[in-house]
Amino acid sequence: MNPPLQRHLLSQSPLDAATASLLVAVARSLQQSGDAPLRGKNIALMCGSDSGDAQLFAEAAARLGARVARIEPAPAWLRGESQPGADTARLLEHLYDAVDCEALPPGFARHLQEQVGVPVYDGLARADHPIFGLLGALKPPSQASTAADRCLLLQAALVSTLL
Repeated sequence: MNPPLQRHLLSQSPLDAATASLLVAVARSLQQSGDAPLRGKNIALMCGSDSGDAQLFAEAAARLGARVARIEPAPAWLRGESQPGADTARLLEHLYDAVDCEALPPGFARHLQEQVGVPVYDGLARADHPIFGLLGALKPPSQASTAADRCLLLQAALVSTLL
């Protein structure tokens, strides 16, 4: 796990220049590679519905060889009335190499990250996540970004934090 990078990805703040350069470089190297660097990794996708963002995240991770398990969050978590307890956090840490929290209340992912020793992402596939500010760096300005470009940036973030 790359803790400094993971903290940047957990935040909704703009990425600094070093993090941006790293992610673009990893994305470009993944574009050239046909490897499955996350083979054997297990990732939990905690989401209340099958949104397009959740599907994109699952597809990006699976293309890298990871197994993705969709976990239905407790209704109280979705409403922001409670957070995962210590037992739940230990179980998640034991079973998964990373957890993505899609469409959960603000602060949920940060609270979970404080309890577990694996990367926790806060809606990594959401269109407004700061990593997607790097889409323009992948292609010339005259070319429009595609879903494949978003997938590539997600993969770069996953590889950079899990290897």
